[in-house]
Amino acid sequence: MRRIRPLVATTVAAIALTSLSACSAAQKAAQGAAAPMVSVADAMSMTTKATQKYTSASTKMSEQVTAKGQAVDMTGSGHISWSPLAMDMTVTSPQLASKLAGDSSLRMMMSGTTMYMGFTGNAPAAFKGKHWLKMDLSKNAAAAESLNKTSGTDPATQVKLFISSGDIKRVGTQTVDGVSTTRYSGAVDLAKLAAKQEDSQLKSLIQQDSKQGITNMNVDLWVNDQNLPVRVQEATAPSSSMQLKVTIDYSDFSTTPVTITPPAASDTMDLPSQLPSS
Repeated sequence: MRRIRPLVATTVAAIALTSLSACSAAQKAAQGAAAPMVSVADAMSMTTKATQKYTSASTKMSEQVTAKGQAVDMTGSGHISWSPLAMDMTVTSPQLASKLAGDSSLRMMMSGTTMYMGFTGNAPAAFKGKHWLKMDLSKNAAAAESLNKTSGTDPATQVKLFISSGDIKRVGTQTVDGVSTTRYSGAVDLAKLAAKQEDSQLKSLIQQDSKQGITNMNVDLWVNDQNLPVRVQEATAPSSSMQLKVTIDYSDFSTTPVTITPPAASDTMDLPSQLPSS
């Protein structure tokens, strides 16, 4: 319907220059031709189908976490693909950089189960002159959990989680990153949502949040006129012991997978597989 509106508006304006009565007739015709607003359920179904046509996208993210009196802020941008799983992002976190005594920008690249993390500037002294850490995410339980979370950041999974909440309302229209969107909001009880999940991956993702002490989430989804998600936002309830707000923006959907060029082995340090689990 949004694609039709600019054309209708232009046509009506042109006719108005000729006569007022013609303008009135054009407006009535436009109203008669306008498609009825689809239900929320149908809109979510169309978003699911549209998203599943693609396997990669550009993304921006921001995350604010407050737990046990400590706050961590993180922002990032780059490209992800979820089939096959790959990522190339630059992430900035002043708190993380302070703990590692390195620059605040961290580049994260992943292909399959192999992840590389490197500082774009000065690396921590613990890196012994090297700039990259290499991890095999399949060899450690904590790392495997991180891999599972990463695989859940694709928009198709995000939309599935949103729809499965069952409590979704259309809020209205908003402009996000210069794109006209329709916003939908939902409230999620994680325990109830996990109990009714048949998809094992979705159930695992929900249970991971529950382990962090998160019981309820407010979720918002912004969808463009192509039925594609433009933004997904998750936030804990104010009463939660852990405060979390994550915003992910998507653009440039594609079927071209993300490819990375691994850093030189001489500039890479292997991270031991025997890492403590969180």
